[in-house]
Amino acid sequence: MAEMTELERIRQASDFIQRYYQFEEAVTVNQQNKEYLQGYIRNQYAVEEEFNFKKKVTKAALTGGIVGVVIGLIVWAASGSWIAALITLAVLAVSGAVIGSFVQKYRLDEAIETQRDINNGIKEQIEILEQRDKQLIRQRDDYYRGLEKRIDFMSLDYMDNIDQLMEIMQNGEAETCEEAVAVFEQKQLFQEMTSLISAPAEEPKPLDREEAKKKFGDPVAKIREDRKKRRRERKADPFSI
Repeated sequence: MAEMTELERIRQASDFIQRYYQFEEAVTVNQQNKEYLQGYIRNQYAVEEEFNFKKKVTKAALTGGIVGVVIGLIVWAASGSWIAALITLAVLAVSGAVIGSFVQKYRLDEAIETQRDINNGIKEQIEILEQRDKQLIRQRDDYYRGLEKRIDFMSLDYMDNIDQLMEIMQNGEAETCEEAVAVFEQKQLFQEMTSLISAPAEEPKPLDREEAKKKFGDPVAKIREDRKKRRRERKADPFSI
């Protein structure tokens, strides 16, 4: 087998490093997916706060009151009795509040139950991702340890600079990979001496939920479909447990 040239050697190292970045990207994407899913988990207080039960019941009572005023006026016009009109107003206002309270309580309970199912479904998906996370991290770390043996001419701290090292060799500034590393270190030292202030590290961007939804899909869709399926089954067999 022909001996590998120095340029082939550094290109092979670059291929190894790119493969490592693929492992690292898989870990990052998996963790982003977990973060995205966690945004769908909400407690009962959050559901109740969004539902705003009191406001909806008040609205129902006001609607009943308005209807009561209209019908009360009709009753007064027909009977000439303010007492009958006031009784009609009171009955309709109270009825509106009671019926509205009952209906909204049912809807709130349904919303809480729906969110509970969503939470359980999301937690199951997160558990799967957590198991996958452990596997991906183990694969990434195992590969990294293998890189330390495969790439023997430089510290893996220089992985991000492999293209610069290759450019040094292609430009004829170094004949071997080890010399390319030495040239690179000299350039780095020169830059540090001439630049006292380094650029601040770029902070990671916060997770964009809309982009994440396009990337990972809607995790609630399957949960909702399962709920509809269970409802259809209960309707088909109301005595089933």
